[in-house]
Amino acid sequence: MTTPGFTVWLTGPDPTALRPVADDIAARLAARHRAAEIFDAETPGIEVLAGEQFEGRVTFLAEVLAHHGVATIVALGPPAGETRRTCAQLIEVLVHAGEPRTSRYAPPERPEVEIVLPEPVPGAGAERTIRTLEVMKMLGRETGGVYSEDEEREIIRRLKAFGYL
Repeated sequence: MTTPGFTVWLTGPDPTALRPVADDIAARLAARHRAAEIFDAETPGIEVLAGEQFEGRVTFLAEVLAHHGVATIVALGPPAGETRRTCAQLIEVLVHAGEPRTSRYAPPERPEVEIVLPEPVPGAGAERTIRTLEVMKMLGRETGGVYSEDEEREIIRRLKAFGYL
């Protein structure tokens, strides 16, 4: 049986900032031998999905891939409330970077992860995203980690206290 996949939906006022974050998350998943697919404006063939119900078609593809164990990273703008209800295994990541490119951008109400660019520690936001996937049981924990289960619980408690999770 295939390990279930999930969707990481990146959103933010500057769409050009999303791809580097998506690449970082995908690289971390690849290091764990997880198949990952990125959908963004540069994805070959994405234009065939354009038009009304664009988001619905992208969501459908993400769900099909997730059914087959693929982690899908969508960097195409904010998902609507309907998408949040439709996508079974979805986390939303809000990427703050520079000035908004459009005044029409509406940030998500409760993203699971927020990343502010530039980051003091490069890759910290992608790592928080991976940890959030683990905490939400969408991604298995790496085995052979450097922390015991008790230490892991303490780290998670502290991260929550600091507002990172």
